[in-house]
Amino acid sequence: MQTATATENLSDLIARYDGRLRRYLSRALNPSDTEDALHDVYARLARQANRVPPPEFNSTYVFKTADGVLFDLYRRQRSRSAGQHIELSDDIAAETPTPFDQMRWKQNATLLQAAIRSLPREERLVLMLHRIEGQKLTDIAQTQRIPLRSVQRLLAQALARCRVKLKDSGWYEL
Repeated sequence: MQTATATENLSDLIARYDGRLRRYLSRALNPSDTEDALHDVYARLARQANRVPPPEFNSTYVFKTADGVLFDLYRRQRSRSAGQHIELSDDIAAETPTPFDQMRWKQNATLLQAAIRSLPREERLVLMLHRIEGQKLTDIAQTQRIPLRSVQRLLAQALARCRVKLKDSGWYEL
């Protein structure tokens, strides 16, 4: 729903400002660069249209975005290695976690192990069978020969105790 609205807003924006933006950019750039700059302006506006709440796209906002694109182009052309410039996207995700993230994962794993070890035997057993081994609660109830409601209660208690233990021991949000 949000994406459809953003697309409609962007289509309306292009219809209203395309001609004026082309003329504005063509004053500062040659024709081949004008198309690229126009595309960059629309890409930036599209990213902004997906924000919640989206900004008000008035003419000042649109032309300030175009100014930003022109300024970035000018800076790239003026840099020492202008021909070797590679544009990096804002949304590039790292393929591997950073060393800081790896350390936090190890600390969280240690905290989680300690929290699970501190559980009473029955709660730990139900938690491990359900969350680690992936067994259904009904299967656990049958194999352990206890009522399903008891299995559900044990799991809920185990999760609640782990949550409190992790919170008290400094769980690191990722």
